[in-house]
Parts: sequence; C-alpha cells; structure tokens
Amino acid sequence: MIDIRCMDSSAWLGYYFAEFSQVKDIVDGETILITSSLSLFEIKKKLLSLKKDPQVFLEFIKERSEIIETTIEITEKAAELAIQKKLAAMDALIYTTACMHDALLITADSDFAHCQNVLFLIEKKN
Repeated sequence: MIDIRCMDSSAWLGYYFAEFSQVKDIVDGETILITSSLSLFEIKKKLLSLKKDPQVFLEFIKERSEIIETTIEITEKAAELAIQKKLAAMDALIYTTACMHDALLITADSDFAHCQNVLFLIEKKN
C-alpha cells in the first residue's frame, strides 16, 4: 500500500474551495503529502486569475506538504511517460514526480485516466 500522497493542483484547489470531501480528509489527516513545485505555479496562477491573494494558501501547502523540485531525472522520465500515457507536459512532470516518490497521485483531472496509482476526487454532493 502506498503511504505517500502526491497532491496535484486540482486536489489542492479542491481543498481550497471545499469541493471534495475526500481531499479534506487527506489534507487534514496524518498522511505524508508531497507536491510538485509545478503545482505551486498552477495554484498561484489560478488564484491570481480569480483575484484572490494566494500567499496564505501557498504557505499552508508548503507547511503541510514536502515540495518536490523538478529534477533532470524527473524531466527525462516525464518525456517518456508523456508519450506512453498521452499526457501534456505539466501533467507528465507532476505524474512522474508522484511515480518517482512511490506516491499515489491525488487529482480531479481526468487527463490522468490512463495512469496507474491515481486517486480521482469525486465532487461533494450538497
């Protein structure tokens, strides 16, 4: 069983906007979390586009999760996985980060549908 969870930007944004009950349980629990530094870019960009100040939330992510920098090893493997799994560049880099850290990727992004070791978030019903 995989003990580490890699949060992608859709998972973190789902937590921020309280869209998924699953992600709240993961983030508020004791699970070890990692996050690609690329997800920080996506999160900040999204929040800025919505005219929201991203700093407090980004600091929370950095405190709750280990931030993984994109390395040469990750980029080279991501190129292969991008072709194999038909992923866009950013998605391939984030997915490879999860794979290389033996982490379960937490996402709401259907682009990862052909990938293994992915937990898809289901919208909270109100």
